[in-house]
Amino acid sequence: MSWNGRFNHESGVNQMGRNVGDFPLEQLREYKPELTGRPPDFQAFWAGEKVKMESLRPNVKAARREYPVQSVEVSDLLFESWNGTPLNGIFVKPAGAEECPVLVCFHGYTGSCGLAADYLKWTALGAAVYSFDVRGQGSSPDYARYENGSRITGWMLNGILDHENYYYTNAYRDVILQLQWTRSQEALVTPSSFGVMGSSQGGGLALAAAGLGDGVDYMVSDWPFMTHFERAMDIALQGPYMEVVNYFKWNDPQGATTDKVKETLSYIDSLHFCDSITCPALMAVGLEDNVTPPSTVFAAFNHLGSVEKEIEVYPQFTHEMNGFHEEKKLAFVAKQLNKAGRDLT
Repeated sequence: MSWNGRFNHESGVNQMGRNVGDFPLEQLREYKPELTGRPPDFQAFWAGEKVKMESLRPNVKAARREYPVQSVEVSDLLFESWNGTPLNGIFVKPAGAEECPVLVCFHGYTGSCGLAADYLKWTALGAAVYSFDVRGQGSSPDYARYENGSRITGWMLNGILDHENYYYTNAYRDVILQLQWTRSQEALVTPSSFGVMGSSQGGGLALAAAGLGDGVDYMVSDWPFMTHFERAMDIALQGPYMEVVNYFKWNDPQGATTDKVKETLSYIDSLHFCDSITCPALMAVGLEDNVTPPSTVFAAFNHLGSVEKEIEVYPQFTHEMNGFHEEKKLAFVAKQLNKAGRDLT
């Protein structure tokens, strides 16, 4: 039985793409599926998790290091999260800044918090950047214990039968605590404005962060993962969604756990946060992307509650780095920082 059969969701044909069977662009721009899969207690569940995180004071160690670019200061971070998991991170800020715009950047699947050089374009705009490893990725461990195993490599199936102790539920808790800390008096700089950003897994985390975090002023989410699972499981051909598809093939070929898996994923589906996001937003999609298919990205964009929102469409791009879009992101962030500066005067 296919995922499509389990969820009774129709597929379409993309008249522009060659690698992914998806809707034509005109239909993508109008694609706004009903949120029938969002749990009734979705808002209450995450509100409760935020309250739990607010009661914690994470132990964060920052070690300043020498860096050849004298216009910035770089620190290595060790962030002890809610269950004691030590997450490595990096902090880069304009030299001498005590108050400035702050940007939290989330990395892609199997990635890491990155290098200082990755963030110099944002410090050139006057912003400070925090980035942390997602638990279990980069060079950071994951201290959570998961009850199930599987035959599939990756993180998607850790705790897949228990939404309260699922891998990404735990990662979202990390994000909530990180956002709270970066806006606290213990943070390394006082934020004059606050943005979140990421691509792929990072794009899904940016959507969740904008929906979960208080006081997010703007968001950038490129071809987000963990978005609109019901559609993604039907048409994705590569990448992390396939871990769940292959779980059913190798661990549950007759779909006995389908409802439980669907329930777990519904609590971390970033699509379910989008209608509560009201800050200015920039998104991007590649129409040849068979890892995070275009319809899943447009579903998130069309559900955003933001009045000021843009989506950049790249017909020939797959799931890949896009230098053209980096220029668009620079312009968008610069606009948001200039607007914030005017608001402060």
